[in-house]
Amino acid sequence: MNDSGRPDVPHPPYEELRAAAGDDAAATQSVDALQAELHSGEPDPAAVQQHTSRLRSIPVLEARIANWWDDPDTQRWIKALTDAGL
Repeated sequence: MNDSGRPDVPHPPYEELRAAAGDDAAATQSVDALQAELHSGEPDPAAVQQHTSRLRSIPVLEARIANWWDDPDTQRWIKALTDAGL
């Protein structure tokens, strides 16, 4: 937890996702968009979910991003954001 009382931002394995994406520019762009959203001052839970859904639709990334998204720490963080109305 941080000073705001919210859980710390859980980050997916960005470099692993980029490596798995290989030369797929759309996949790499989606990883970059998710990373930018998670590093923003006030991440939008809807945008995080949208980027995650896009990444889950890419077969080589689906399992990696699903493991991150389904992790209890990630779900607690999303719930905290949603409950806070951010």
